[in-house]
Amino acid sequence: MTKKEMNELADLIVDKLLTTYIREQATWYTTSSMDDIYNTFKQKPKRKSKKKMTESDLLGELAKLLTKLEYHKNKEEYEICAEIQKKINDVNEKLSKL
Repeated sequence: MTKKEMNELADLIVDKLLTTYIREQATWYTTSSMDDIYNTFKQKPKRKSKKKMTESDLLGELAKLLTKLEYHKNKEEYEICAEIQKKINDVNEKLSKL
C-alpha cells in the first residue's frame, strides 16, 4: 500500500468517525430536554436518620418544595403538584411547632 493510498484510507476513516459523531450529537441535542435532565437528578436517597430538623433545615426544604411546585405547575402536572403540596403542608406544620 502506498502512502497516497494510506492517506486516502485515513481520510475515509476520519470522515466516517466525524460523521457518526456529529449525527449522534445532533440526535442527543434534539431528543434530550430539561425534563430528562431533571428526572436524572430527581431521585435522591431518603433520609435514614430521624434527627430533629432545625428551622433553617425546614426553611430550606420549604424553598426546595416551592420551587418544585412552581416547576410542575408550569408543566401542568397537577397530580405531582398535589403530592408536593402535601409535603409543603407537613413542613409548614413542623415550622409552626417550633
